[in-house]
Amino acid sequence: MNPKNKDEKISDPKVRAKYAYLEACVSIVGNFFLFVFKLILGLFINSIALITDAFHTLSDTASSGVVILGFKAAKRDPDKEHPFGHGRFEHITTLVIAVLLFVTGAQFIWQSIERLIGGVEIFESKYLWIIGIAVILSSLVKEAMARFSIRLGKKIDSSALIADAWHHRSDALTSIPVGIAIIGANYNLHILDPVFGIVVALLIIYTAVTLFRYSSDTLVGKSPDEETLATIVNAAHTVDGVCGTHRITMHDYGTVKIVSLHVEVECDITAERAHEIAQKVEDKVTDITRSSTIVHVDPSKEPKINAYEVEKTVRQVLELNEDVLFYHKVKITSSGEESRIDMHIVVDSEMSVAKSHDLTHSLKAVLEDAFSGCTVNTHIEPCNGKCATCPGICKNI
Repeated sequence: MNPKNKDEKISDPKVRAKYAYLEACVSIVGNFFLFVFKLILGLFINSIALITDAFHTLSDTASSGVVILGFKAAKRDPDKEHPFGHGRFEHITTLVIAVLLFVTGAQFIWQSIERLIGGVEIFESKYLWIIGIAVILSSLVKEAMARFSIRLGKKIDSSALIADAWHHRSDALTSIPVGIAIIGANYNLHILDPVFGIVVALLIIYTAVTLFRYSSDTLVGKSPDEETLATIVNAAHTVDGVCGTHRITMHDYGTVKIVSLHVEVECDITAERAHEIAQKVEDKVTDITRSSTIVHVDPSKEPKINAYEVEKTVRQVLELNEDVLFYHKVKITSSGEESRIDMHIVVDSEMSVAKSHDLTHSLKAVLEDAFSGCTVNTHIEPCNGKCATCPGICKNI
């Protein structure tokens, strides 16, 4: 399998599993050798921070094993009981990794506190500088592994692989203070070892809680974020005939995502026209979100404003404003209690940003005052000087 092969279908669970197996195998081999390296050095100098870091690395090996099991389950074909496939096993995998991280962190906090109270010191001081530097340099290996996992995780949009990557990165970050603690012991700063052991453990727990919240939110059906909602709404409103949108939901089944939304159309259009609008919205949203899209059509309620009167007033306001050279694409949409005015205005290309900003807000204030509750969106365009092709009647001519 070549990660650069653009012909591979990354939505295919079997292809995704290949990426996961590659990431997991690289992680297991790399982490096993780092675990042995850190554990031997940790026992040699009696460093709880380094021993803690070694077992943190070993937990990375366990989490990579969980990745293999999770993706093996996720690649199973849909069946009667699971018509949308088994993709959510990826999120379950992330949850298991998070629990492993949390348990690891809690155990080492306890051990570090015991060592802090007992006053156990690091020994073999003549090797501390070399060992400390070697531990710090080992973080570069872990960071390389983290970047490799993130690259593959982004390639297939997998939270499990990215979670495993953060497992690597947390280990890379914790190796730095561990190395500093070992070097500090050379100057009788033995307290740094258990203190940094606690710091390392807290970082592990923080990572675990973050991953747990993300995966559990997805599994219980968290609503789309504001950016995703805005993307869906804007995509729907690019289709002529859409008066409004509501009841937008997204269901995440791992490799399968389903978006459903209601669009409002004029109540007097034909069923054929309504179906055409719905189909165009489905195509637009599917193309942008890469999800299966279902659109339900609702007739819009009695408009709050009269479109003819609104357009007439808008044109009067624009024609009376000396800074507006030309206007076009004036669009009025309304649905129930919500109304919206969109328009493009052409201004002098030498107009400053500050002045164009003031112009936009003054037009918005006048029209929203004239039509209470109406949202006004103004798009500023600089004059391009191509008078021969401009469809408008310029006020400067």
